[in-house]
Amino acid sequence: MKREIFLRITDFVQSRRLLEKRDRLLIGVSGGPDSVFLLYYLSSLRSSYKLNLLVAHFNHALRPEADEEEGFVKKLSQRLGLHFVSEKRNVAKLYQGDSWENIARKLRFDFFLKLCRHYRIKKIALAHHKDDLVETVLLNLIRGTGLLGLRGIMPLSPYQKIAIIRPLLFLEKKEILSYLKRNEIKFRLDSSNQEEKFLRNKIRLKLLPLLRQYNPAIKDNLYHLARIVSADYDFLVSQAEKAAVSLQMPAPGGLRLKLEGLTKLPPALLFLVLRLSIEKVKGHLRRLELRHLEKIKDLIFNSSSATVLDIPGLKIIKEEKALYLKYLSSSL
Repeated sequence: MKREIFLRITDFVQSRRLLEKRDRLLIGVSGGPDSVFLLYYLSSLRSSYKLNLLVAHFNHALRPEADEEEGFVKKLSQRLGLHFVSEKRNVAKLYQGDSWENIARKLRFDFFLKLCRHYRIKKIALAHHKDDLVETVLLNLIRGTGLLGLRGIMPLSPYQKIAIIRPLLFLEKKEILSYLKRNEIKFRLDSSNQEEKFLRNKIRLKLLPLLRQYNPAIKDNLYHLARIVSADYDFLVSQAEKAAVSLQMPAPGGLRLKLEGLTKLPPALLFLVLRLSIEKVKGHLRRLELRHLEKIKDLIFNSSSATVLDIPGLKIIKEEKALYLKYLSSSL
């Protein structure tokens, strides 16, 4: 059974071109069942793929058991013969009104990127699975989203010149838990995953069971929806990239977009050009929401010639002939 599930993952990895032989790979391991399963899988490929693996654990110091979880991952890594690096940050002390999740994610990825630069690693492996993808689609739908939000999580996505790979994205959580149980592999459970004060937890614990009453195949249907939307979105992005090249102009601390050209774009391409341009300036799209794009669209078509808009990480300035996207370095 072990070989069967690992072969399925390898088929997925090969079909999406997630791994190459001799890859240097950082594995984000929390100690939970998903990341422990991923660690065992990638460890099994070390010989055949000649992988160089680094285990990274970020200690958020948010729960009493956080230090014990860090110790657990360290011992597991040593037992598997893998190099282990951790970092501890008190996320609670850094809370400034943003969501805990956003702060923790930023700090975690900053840690991962620091390690990638130090060890010259170009790929980060994360343990997101099918259930995570479905929950993300519903979460985005509830909050308000476009095609990007409906595609959910991708098997391969770029992040500041690093490739984020998710080899388990087609697997259901129950398959992971079943494998760990059969093979008596220990892991740690995050007690906060059962707290319904978090929207994602409410979706997993309340909404999805309710939706299954109306359609037992809801998880598969949402998964397939995400994949279909992803294909459509990729085509639109290819068109938006061409448009962005013709509209973008260098500017101090950011870039300018030709205003007349923006007004002539179809609505679908307008939002994508804005997203691509914002990502080029900031290096990421964290905290950017549909409502921000709507505000920028209103700014573009507003008759005023000197208007300023603040969005997370950027100041958007409407000039006479251009839209100036200026980076704010102090943002998360």
